[in-house]
Amino acid sequence: MLMLSWQLRKYFPLRGGVLSSHIGDVKAVDGVSFDVRRGETVGLVGESGCGKTTVGRLMLRLIEPSGGHTFFQPPPEVARRLTEIRDELRKLNPLGTETLASALKAGGDSTDPTVGASRTLLRELDQLADQYSLYRLSPSKMRKLRGKLQIVFQDPFSSLSPRMLVRDIISEPLTIHHWGNRKKRYERVAELLTAVGLNPEHLWRFPHEFSGGQRQRIGIARALALRPDFIVLDEPTSALDVSVQAQILNILLRLQREQNLSYLFISHHLSVVRAVSHRVVVMYLGKVAEWANTEELFEHPLHPYTQALLSAIPIPDPALKRERIILSGDVPSPASPPSGCRFHTRCPMVMPVCSKVEPPLIPTGRRGHYVACHLYPGSSLPEFGLISSRSPGIIEIPSKAPPEEGEVAPLPSGEGLPAPSPPTGAESEGAPTSVDPVVLQWLVTGWRDAPAGPGGSKTPLGPASFPPPASEPAPRT
Repeated sequence: MLMLSWQLRKYFPLRGGVLSSHIGDVKAVDGVSFDVRRGETVGLVGESGCGKTTVGRLMLRLIEPSGGHTFFQPPPEVARRLTEIRDELRKLNPLGTETLASALKAGGDSTDPTVGASRTLLRELDQLADQYSLYRLSPSKMRKLRGKLQIVFQDPFSSLSPRMLVRDIISEPLTIHHWGNRKKRYERVAELLTAVGLNPEHLWRFPHEFSGGQRQRIGIARALALRPDFIVLDEPTSALDVSVQAQILNILLRLQREQNLSYLFISHHLSVVRAVSHRVVVMYLGKVAEWANTEELFEHPLHPYTQALLSAIPIPDPALKRERIILSGDVPSPASPPSGCRFHTRCPMVMPVCSKVEPPLIPTGRRGHYVACHLYPGSSLPEFGLISSRSPGIIEIPSKAPPEEGEVAPLPSGEGLPAPSPPTGAESEGAPTSVDPVVLQWLVTGWRDAPAGPGGSKTPLGPASFPPPASEPAPRT
């Protein structure tokens, strides 16, 4: 396990009045938890303003959190204990660990065994955070870890200084961390340029002399300078055309295979996310709505919001039409989010309980698939008398066989830390390999309802079915 994020929260204060007093908070991220394994790509999708970029910056500690923890490379025994704490807190308070912590801070009945046990667990969690949480590290220790945690920004032009040569842009992280002498640093820069498909003579050029795709390659080279383990890719291909997108994605996938990198891939582009990700997290208004393996989520979306997102993907055939799910209303303000489920103001399947109780992220009958929705048994907490799992309209999900002995099933992220699992290399079965521009064009325009092939079969263009990569054109000189 490489990264563990637990109940991340980021509130931006709102100030007003003559004295600029605190009048509220913008809840950009409110209780987001998930993990990233070594050699894995986790896709993070959602509408603009849902908090995707803020989550990425929080995981790198580029901004300080309002609450929660991020653990980087925790020892296996620590990860296991964190998982046990999560499970015990969920049993003590099914409504969520954040609600429990707030209740304990406000005071509670000291004679209640639940309160005492919860306070003990939270105290142990705090002690583990003192040793392993990124947010408890001193500035000097955090600086030593910066080389292992990097980011590629969305806009390749604004993220590169127009007054610096490419040589100085890429070598700046090496200089800050006192890596080698000047000669060795420039040799490393030339090596990085070759790795991302540029030529060593590009060292002496300024960013404005390159195309958008070449500038993004420079940003990738800068992120790779210190040999990181984890990279946040903040919409790295959104400003590029389809052919250049395929080149950049091929570079990222090749580097992941060669260096066993882990990515958090943030994007609006569901098709590209499917092409490169092993697992996908869907966010809405600062919360996780659904989380599953990539193919499971795209073939069997459960949350109404995820279904609406996937229905917006066009079909590359004028004779075929997809039934669109049109959401009513606008996205609520994160400064005053709705009570209960945050999606209930736009949900086409809203129920009375949705506006009263916030659904926790729960496992479904499908292995590795988790959803926060009252439509599914367990999310509405029938033990509290809120809604019965046998009520009309509740969708029953058939249970599948439990995992075999020695097999680790993924754990939900909304209420705590996932279970530690063995490293997952990019060379594992089903891992993305490369993206051809023609294939990417199909992914951009849709694939789920593609015309049947020979024999009437439909083969989705998943990660395991990519054709060999097309040769990339030589960089502009």
